[in-house]
Parts: sequence; C-alpha cells; structure tokens
Amino acid sequence: MVRVRVFGDVASHQEWVEQSGFEVSSGDEDPSRVLICTYDNQAEDPLVRLEGTITPMREAMTFVLRKEVKCVVLVTDGAGYAGSRKVPNTPSSATFVDVHGMGSLTSEVLANIAINAGAQVTVVQGNPLTQGEIRTAIIEALKQT
Repeated sequence: MVRVRVFGDVASHQEWVEQSGFEVSSGDEDPSRVLICTYDNQAEDPLVRLEGTITPMREAMTFVLRKEVKCVVLVTDGAGYAGSRKVPNTPSSATFVDVHGMGSLTSEVLANIAINAGAQVTVVQGNPLTQGEIRTAIIEALKQT
C-alpha cells in the first residue's frame, strides 16, 4: 500500500483516503506523497482562523523540504477567489472576503516551495468530504507519481 502524509484535518479525511488504497502516514515516515487539506475552522480570532490554512501548509512545506517528496496535492475551498472582482473578464483573479480566504490563497502561493523542491504540485479546489469528483481528482493526482 502506498503511503501518503496528510496535513490539516486528518481525522476528517483518513477514511476516504484509505478506502482509495492509500495508507495514511502519521509521524516522520518517508512517504513520497503529501496531501494538504486546508479548512475553515470558523474561529472569530483572525490568527486562530489561519490555523486551518496557513498552519497545515507551513507544516507540510517544512516536511517537503526535509524529505524527498515527489507529489503534493493541496486542497482548498477556493475562498481565495470568493470575493467580487473589480477587473472585468478575470474569472480566476485572486479576491478574498475574509482572513480565511487570505489564508487559502496564501496556501496556494506557498505551494511554490514544493515546486522548487522538485515535487509535482496539484491544487484542487472543492470539498472532498461532500464532492465525489473532488475526491477522484485528489486520488488521480496522488497516483501520478
């Protein structure tokens, strides 16, 4: 069974990841695949709210820099693009409405650390807990390497 290191809300994602044929690695093993599931913890304190986005991403990038990771899949809810757009005809421009959106967008930018470390990076926007097509996209990305 192929191991994948999961960052973020591991408990919410472990079952479907394992049902897809992966072993969720916890601790300091050396899996070549990393899955980062950011989430909105709905905290009122802005710094605490970032713990659902920036914290798992920072932990994951530290892991990527210490290990030989070949594949990174980052899952966000797309909150970095949820705000109104002031520039016409730019459907994918970065626009966020709150600190969670800022954290989601920052997580996507921080994925460049993994690219620079030689990992293949895939960003998936959606909720794998409620959207089967998102789970499928994640699993396909994890199987690529």
